[in-house]
Parts: sequence; C-alpha cells; structure tokens
Amino acid sequence: MLWFSVGLCRFVGLDINCRYLFFQFRFVKRKIQNIFTANYLLETMSGFKKLIYTVLSISGFVPEHMTIVRAFFMLGSILVSIYVLPLYSQTTFAILYFSVSTIVYIEFIFLVLPEHGLRLKLIQKFGEEKAYLYYEGFLAFAFFHNGASLTFISQSSAGSGFWREVPMMGIVAILFFVGLGIKIWSAYVVGIPVYYWKDMFLGKKVSEFVMTGPYKYISNPMYGIGQVQVYAIALYYNSIYGLIFGAVNQSLIFLFYFLSEKPFIYRTYIRAQNPAAK
Repeated sequence: MLWFSVGLCRFVGLDINCRYLFFQFRFVKRKIQNIFTANYLLETMSGFKKLIYTVLSISGFVPEHMTIVRAFFMLGSILVSIYVLPLYSQTTFAILYFSVSTIVYIEFIFLVLPEHGLRLKLIQKFGEEKAYLYYEGFLAFAFFHNGASLTFISQSSAGSGFWREVPMMGIVAILFFVGLGIKIWSAYVVGIPVYYWKDMFLGKKVSEFVMTGPYKYISNPMYGIGQVQVYAIALYYNSIYGLIFGAVNQSLIFLFYFLSEKPFIYRTYIRAQNPAAK
C-alpha cells in the first residue's frame, strides 16, 4: 500500500516530497507502536504489582503500612503456625484455637465498625489516619489467625469425615482455586482499604461503589464463593470438622454483613447516590 501511494505521487510529479512524507509517516508509526508497547508493559507490570500487593494484604501483610511492630507480630505468627501448631495437632486444641481467633476477629469488628462503634472513640483520641492504622494492624493480625485456624482444624482432624477417600483431586483443586481466585479478584477490584473496611471505620466513602469484576455478576462474591477454598481444604483432608467450622465462620461473616455492613453500604453509597431510595 505504501509503495502504491509513492508510485501515485511519482505519476503526479511529487516523488521527492511524497517519499519524505511517507518515510516520516513510517517513523512516526514506529514511535507510536513503541509508545503503546511501553504503555502496555507498564500497565502489565503495574497490574502484576497490584496483584502481589493484594495477595499479601489479604493475608495480613499490608506492605504500604508495614512497620517493625507489625512485621514482628506477623512473622512471629508465621513461625508459630509452621513450628508450634504441629506440636499440638489435636482436634480439641485446633477447635480452641479457632474459637479464640474467631471470637477475637468477629467480636472486634462488631465492636469497632458499627455506626456508633468504638471507632468513634479511637478517631477522637488518635485522629482518623492514625486510628485507622492501629485498627488495620490489629485486624490484619486477626485475619491471619482466623485463616490459619481454619486450615489447622482440617489438618488436625484429617480422616474424620464420612467419606473414606479423598474426593477427586480435580474437584478439590477447582473449588480451591475458584474460591481463592474470586476472593483475590474481589479484593483487587474494590481495593485493600475497602477490604479492611476503612470506609466503615471512617464512616464515609473512601472510593466509588464498585459494580465491576465479580461484583458485576454476584452481589457478594467475597463472602460467598470467595470462601469456597476453606471447604476445599476440608475435603482434601477428609475433615468433617473443617466443613462444620468453615460453615460457622462463613455464617458469622454474613451475620456481620447483614447487621452492620449492608446498612452502612445503603446509607453511604446507595442512598447518597439516590436520595429517593428507600
């Protein structure tokens, strides 16, 4: 096509100028392609960086707010889960660990995050940002131990299920990666501040209401399908206790959602966008 155009220019007597123009066109085209390629790479790297940040944050490690104290407690938690918990691999101890960690986690968010919760006193004493960082640090610690305790129950009670053999590994793998993938995707879309309920803590919007990603298809993917990996782990270890306490944990999260989080979403996002909404 380019040489046809040059030939046409020759026919009308504009050979030199057309050659110059078309070579300039090719030069500019290459530059534009390089820019788009560079932007694509930058966007890819930025997306990958955000993905790693999301995975670390939902696991209890928020890189942006990591301090020496937080690192000490989180690394200590990892060491305890690797070296100490296996020494007490009994179902009774596992249930006790789950009960304590879950009571701390659920009771904490029920006490702090409601409309008239303890967050108001924390904000009054420390200011919004400092109070939030204290709250987020403790919640990250609670997140880690809540997840670790669920896995530990399945490991400690392996073989307690009513099925004799581990279900098809393909089904277990699908359940695990679908659940974990939906949870990560949901957190990636809404952002880590919303994942840690920063909007509820401050009592105001920290981002726009999200209706993209999994939220385009499911109203509450994080608390629903995003918990399926817990059941996959229980199936893998053939643990009836893992299934029971996984269901208990999910029920408590939904209880918090319906009693505290959903009313907040309505007040802050839905009614703010549409004052006529009832």
